Amino acid sequence: MERRYETVFIVNPEIGEEAAKGIVKKAVAAVEKHQGKDVSVDEWGRKRLSYPIQRKREGYYVLIRYTSSAEATGELERLLRYTEDVMRYQTVAIKERTAAKEAPKGPAEPQPSQSKGA
Repeated sequence: MERRYETVFIVNPEIGEEAAKGIVKKAVAAVEKHQGKDVSVDEWGRKRLSYPIQRKREGYYVLIRYTSSAEATGELERLLRYTEDVMRYQTVAIKERTAAKEAPKGPAEPQPSQSKGA
């Protein structure tokens, strides 16, 4: 069963931007190798971390969105786990919205008041 996933990972900024882009290319190749579809990469670049990781105050952030089976996600996470320069990663499965949930919920229409009596 294919699902939509997002994986965010942080690369050590000391390796340089070109080396970070090489890690991104390997990650995309790992997803596509296992029949991943609709792969999009959003490189957020170098950002300050909210807390130090491995005594680093900054990291190179990357977001990858894709549709695949759980096998491709497992392969991507395996690659990120064993890549030394990846400081953290997280994968999230995105739930599909149904038409009923997408309908905007506005204020309820006021009911006409009915006056009693004369």
